[in-house]
Parts: sequence; C-alpha cells; structure tokens
Amino acid sequence: MRPAHRALERAEHGVVERDGIVVAFRVIRSARRRRTIELTLEPDGVRVAAPLRTPTSEVEEFVRSRIPWIQKHREKGLPGVMPTPSPASPASPGSSGAGDVRDASDGARSLPFLGRPLPLEVVAGAGKTTRISMDMLGLRVAVPARLEAPAQQVEMQDALRTWYRERAGEVIGDRVAAWQERAGYRPSRVLIRDQRRRWGSCAPDGTLRFNWRLVMLEPRLIDYVVVHELAHLVRPHHRPSFWAEVERLMPDYRARRAALREAGATLPL
Repeated sequence: MRPAHRALERAEHGVVERDGIVVAFRVIRSARRRRTIELTLEPDGVRVAAPLRTPTSEVEEFVRSRIPWIQKHREKGLPGVMPTPSPASPASPGSSGAGDVRDASDGARSLPFLGRPLPLEVVAGAGKTTRISMDMLGLRVAVPARLEAPAQQVEMQDALRTWYRERAGEVIGDRVAAWQERAGYRPSRVLIRDQRRRWGSCAPDGTLRFNWRLVMLEPRLIDYVVVHELAHLVRPHHRPSFWAEVERLMPDYRARRAALREAGATLPL
C-alpha cells in the first residue's frame, strides 16, 4: 500500500522572504490531496504538503503569509506539528450536542480533528472556489466573496466535508496498513464513505468502508473501528470468536468501544 502512495507524491524545495526573514521549505505534493495546503515545522526545517497541481506561486504565498508564525515558533523553540477518530457493532455517529458548520463559523469557530479542537477562520477569498489551508494556527477557509451569504454557507460546508474526507483517506489508510500487518490479513479495498448510521462496514468481497467523520475522533478510537472491521474479514459475525479476535489485536477494545459511543454524539458535521 505504501509504495503506491509514494508513487503519487513528489518533493521540491523553495525559498521565500518577508520583512528581511528568509525561510527555506520543502514541498511534498500528493495526488491524494485535493484542496488543502498544510505547513509543519520539523526538526530539519519547514515542510509543506500540497495538492499535486497547486501552482508554485500559491505555495510560496502561503508560506510567506505564515513567516511571522514560523519565526515565533523558532525563537521560542516551540514545536510546529499538528496533533497526530447494534450494541455489537461500533456505535453509529450521533447528531446531537453540537452545532453545524454555520455555528462553527459564526460562533466558537472550531472543529474537531483527531480528537482536538481545530480553530476555524473563515475569510472572503478572491478565487472562484473555496480554498482550505491548515497549520498550527488552525483551519483557514477562504470562501469566494462573490457569493451571497446563503451560498457561502453551502460552499463552506461542502468544502469542509471534502477536506475531512480527504484527511480521512490519508489517516484511515495508514491505520489500516499498520493494523493489517499485525493481524496477518488484509482487505481487498478500503473506501471512505458518508455513512450516517455506522462507523464502518465489511463487505463479503473483503472491502472495508469507513465513515469520513472518524477523522474527527482521537486516534485510539479510529484504531478501534479499524480493528473491528478488519476482524470481520476472518470472523464475519459477532459471535464470541469474533470478539476474541478483536481482543487478540486490541486487549483494551472494551474501553475504546465505550469511549466511541460517547464521542459519536458530539460531532458537528
């Protein structure tokens, strides 16, 4: 799985300047990434993740706009890495206890990502499409200014769902790859879907489907759903032998399952 991912990526380097401060950065472009640009401070420098076809000028402007933040973290020695989601089945996502995207943009302005609140900044953009970027400051959504207010809300919601779905593909794909090595068996395919009533499912042909909302949850809960569905590849039921297989892979699965049920009722999208 990983070699195929690498084939869809390529790296490049660049340098930008602002107010006399020069920043060199490394760009990792990926065909799996659709809209978002993300910046991370690493021990060996600045890393930028961007969609494959993003213009170099856009990447440079993004890094240039973040130079004050980069300099602040360098001077204080702060890290600049984003935080690394039937009773027998994983509890399905809930719909109560939190607002929708409109609430997030007009009020608290935060959305969950990997179990932590991600500050949300919504601004008017000059482009024709909504653009999303992420760094340690949070999530920045640039909605076309030409749109009327109702249309802006719809556009923003669609863009955020797309962003989460793309991140889910990356995160869940990596978690499945890690757990299948421990399990000793693997699915035929892994798909990310908008499943309102369940976190995941396993088809008879070995296809695993996961709800993109999982990426809002903390990693240990994402792992529980991944292990649950992987176990169905060899135990396509919920009899004691199925739970024995889940426990073999994840001895504390009961605690994670209980936490998943609580977390599912708080998701905003």
